[in-house]
Amino acid sequence: MNIKVSVITPCLNSEKTIRGTIESVLGQTYDNIEYILVDGGSADRTVEIMEEYRLISSGRLQYISEKDKGIYDAMNKGIIRASGDLIGIINSDDWYEPDAVGKAVHCFMETGADVVYGEMWVVGENGMREYHTSHSTFPPHPSTFIKREAYRKYGMFDLDYQIASDRDLLLRFITAGAHFQHIDAILSNFRKTGISSVNRMGCAEESYSINLKYLGNCPESILTWETVEEKYSRDKLVYISCKAPEVIKSEVYSQPNIKDGLAIFGAGTCGKELDLILERCGIPVRFFVDNEEKKWGLELNGTKIFSPEILRYGKIHIIVTTSRFQEDICKQLRQYSNPGLTWSVLEDIRKNIVTQWDRLSGKFEPM
Repeated sequence: MNIKVSVITPCLNSEKTIRGTIESVLGQTYDNIEYILVDGGSADRTVEIMEEYRLISSGRLQYISEKDKGIYDAMNKGIIRASGDLIGIINSDDWYEPDAVGKAVHCFMETGADVVYGEMWVVGENGMREYHTSHSTFPPHPSTFIKREAYRKYGMFDLDYQIASDRDLLLRFITAGAHFQHIDAILSNFRKTGISSVNRMGCAEESYSINLKYLGNCPESILTWETVEEKYSRDKLVYISCKAPEVIKSEVYSQPNIKDGLAIFGAGTCGKELDLILERCGIPVRFFVDNEEKKWGLELNGTKIFSPEILRYGKIHIIVTTSRFQEDICKQLRQYSNPGLTWSVLEDIRKNIVTQWDRLSGKFEPM
């Protein structure tokens, strides 16, 4: 394999994490790599660290340090300088798995795709891996490699977006008909310390605008009105739970029979996020229920998952998290004929919470 790969790392004041990023690139099992670091004029030891590794990289590492217009301007500078056939971008607080580049090259050679992408671990502030993506319908940017020619054909990062321009770029490629190929392997590790994680509401606002821009032009597996609204309203709820938990607490406790206890129907991604939101707001969740038998007896966020049959007995209020099977689940709950059982649909609760918050605040401010 003689495919040359250019890896780009944008950075600014990254002395705490950049060593791990650099070593993950220079330590790849695939060695035909050109490594370009683009620094935005750091005031800490970032440049000193880059120079240290440049001296021992046998000419594979180069860097520039100058003021820029943000992270996507830095990425564009790196793309312009890149001479590789394939380009990967890994931020200065993230890192690659040791065989990430080799797997990307192998996939690229086998398929001739414009974009190859794998999965990634999401790493919490404590440095522990929390979860990894699985068969992503939308490419996680740190695990994505793109042909240099594809950037020439479809364009680089749009500097009108400061937080979610990678989403705009990938949706632009998808709608233009670029060939995407998935790799069923974890390629990168993403820390929840970047701007998109820290400024979640700003990212949500940009992503919402970008999604609307491409809505109707993307395959439905990637972008539908329902997924756009769901993601945006979920991000709003997370934001409100950080800013004004009393708004959520007030709305949830207005539900009928909530004093007898609360459980969540749906032990999936949405149920997991709702449980964390309620915990942040001081609202205890007694247990989860789910129709998937393989989940019974397991725990989610340290809370037990049961069969819905448990709902035939006792008094409790259920929040139904899933929207796809909402009507079927509500019909199922009615069939239990338990007068002490009540339920609400998360979509309605969420709408009420967001409406209250919009009325109180007028607009969303960055966190």
